[in-house]
Amino acid sequence: MNGLRDLDPDHVAAVAEAALTSAMGGTVRIRDIEALSGAERRNLILRGKAIREGRGDRPVVIKASRSASYDPDAATAFADSGLVKEWAATAFLAARAPGRENCATLLAGDPARGVLVFEDLGAGLGSLVEPLLRGGATKAEQALAAYAAALGRLHADTVACADEHARALQAAFPAARRPVRQFRARLDEITSTVRERIGGERPPAEELADIARKREEPGPWLTLVHGDPCPDNVLIADGRIRLIDFEFARPGHALIDAVYWRFGFPTCWCAGRIPDAVAARADAAYRAQAGLVIGDALDDTHFRRESAYVAAAWLLECLQWRLDVALKEDGEWGIASMRSRLLWYLEATLGMTKQAGILPGFQSVARTWLTELRDRWPSTAPLGLYPAFAAQLPKPSAKP
Repeated sequence: MNGLRDLDPDHVAAVAEAALTSAMGGTVRIRDIEALSGAERRNLILRGKAIREGRGDRPVVIKASRSASYDPDAATAFADSGLVKEWAATAFLAARAPGRENCATLLAGDPARGVLVFEDLGAGLGSLVEPLLRGGATKAEQALAAYAAALGRLHADTVACADEHARALQAAFPAARRPVRQFRARLDEITSTVRERIGGERPPAEELADIARKREEPGPWLTLVHGDPCPDNVLIADGRIRLIDFEFARPGHALIDAVYWRFGFPTCWCAGRIPDAVAARADAAYRAQAGLVIGDALDDTHFRRESAYVAAAWLLECLQWRLDVALKEDGEWGIASMRSRLLWYLEATLGMTKQAGILPGFQSVARTWLTELRDRWPSTAPLGLYPAFAAQLPKPSAKP
């Protein structure tokens, strides 16, 4: 079944009971088990009540990997498994920033069986999806600002995290090694592929080297990166933002997360743009929190330049992932087409690099790519505004 294994919920709950019993030092039973995931999901997710004699009950969420290739003893376990990444990230956060509510608290787990147990943040919680798709502009902007501030707190809490994150990983998965991403080595392949598909010159080598260096050597911007901070991974609990699903998390450049709203949420089914003024206020909310530890976040020029370099790296990766698919057909992904997304990634990157005053040669090439794709896709508009903001646009006046 597409590389997924069948899991018995009762067996998974029993594994979670044993893990909680070991972690808490007293016998734990899990009752009122409810499945939260569908048969097609890569993880089995359960909700239940963990009952410890004399201590009452505690709502928990259990996540178990359904991957048929899950191997906790492999050196490549971190690269291969989202659950391993989530384990390392949440275990690291529990040690580095306890009580900061960056994520649901990791309570226990069984690495051999691929089972994690988290605190349950609550049934029926809303996410960032609702205000963006079904709310008004004011509530959507407030939610975005709270979300941006939450990412800022996460990054401020996890600066210079590489060694501690590695220890958290190897405590549960001793054989696992975190691979070094070779973005620089992939640039020739990416740019050659794009040129073959849509033409144009190769961006200047020195500018590509600068983009790669910023991506691979974050300096003061090295933090735990969520990697997939989509609206449906952003829960709103008692007015506070809680991030979930750290299956792409790893140490990296903080702005990989913090250009998301500028870039239209590039890994999300519910992709969309937000108005420039709203994006600027989200930036400010992020910078106020991140800047408590990352001083460069408070410098306007530095923040604009660093964000633009990261956007350029995002653009190249998105072109590598999605250009071939978009050239064949304009398939829908969630609420937006692939072509509309790529047009917006190009427009957003051009706008950010121009404002920052960097990468003039790269800008020239990206502008050529954008012109070519517009010519090939004349009926495709760039990614649209989220409904919460599109509804605020003035209606065109009637013709006389």
